[in-house]
Amino acid sequence: MRKGTSRALALALLAIVIGAAGCSPAKKHYNKAEDLLGKFQAGDHDMNLVKEAQSELREAVKADPSLTDAHKSLANVDEVLHDYDEAGAEYMAASALDPTDQRLRGKASYYRHLKQLTKQADTALDTIKSGDVTEGMSDLKGSLQEAGKANLSKATIDHMIDDLRQGVAAVVQQGDQQAQQQKYDDAMKTYDQAVRGYMLLALATKQQTLDPAVDAVMHSAGQVAGKGGAQASQMLSALLNDVLTFDPDNKTANMELAQLSLHESPPDYSTAADLEERAGAPDAEVKKLRAAAKKHH
Repeated sequence: MRKGTSRALALALLAIVIGAAGCSPAKKHYNKAEDLLGKFQAGDHDMNLVKEAQSELREAVKADPSLTDAHKSLANVDEVLHDYDEAGAEYMAASALDPTDQRLRGKASYYRHLKQLTKQADTALDTIKSGDVTEGMSDLKGSLQEAGKANLSKATIDHMIDDLRQGVAAVVQQGDQQAQQQKYDDAMKTYDQAVRGYMLLALATKQQTLDPAVDAVMHSAGQVAGKGGAQASQMLSALLNDVLTFDPDNKTANMELAQLSLHESPPDYSTAADLEERAGAPDAEVKKLRAAAKKHH
């Protein structure tokens, strides 16, 4: 009996040794990752376990790129850790290895769409920096509008918003250069794009008011409009009215529009007084304008 038991135990141990020896390096990494994730799911909610599992799974797919289960697991772990670029790559790899899995196909398609949108936004930013402000800002707006219709990750939205911020800054810089070169009408068109970029940025970040940085841009637009032709003044008027539609209490927009009213022929003192009052101008200045309105009525 003892002899039989010893023989059975020896065979069992031999089977374990043979099994372990036959386990590929990729499978060892995968199994270790699954053990770590099992501990995490069992109640030990230490995110370090997930990070360790991520490292093991990366080693697994590196050792054997055809190990579908490792790609699937790594994609899930990447999402949990908010490593969305890596998650997308893993879902695409897993879907290519197992094209019959509808969930994988859906996830891969979703991440391809994210990649396409961020690439479009990056390309639009390059277009702006190359000097084509109108087309670049239009493309950025289109990307953000499309993003708003889709259920995109926060990381993708943040990436596109950062592109927009960089784009607006580049547009303002171009407007300043045109103003210095006394290309006033061109500068007005560029500042128009910059201010509208700030409006788009406020919408994208769900803000009810514009970034205070836009005030300096609107003031610069007012200066070049005064030195440019009638078209520049008309463009500024339309722009400021659009700003006030979005942000009625914007002081700078009200003040710049008041200045436009005063430069009309004849000056519109009454409208200027209303706008300056809304902008919080000193009472004495507002009264002065109202007196001028009565005098020229």
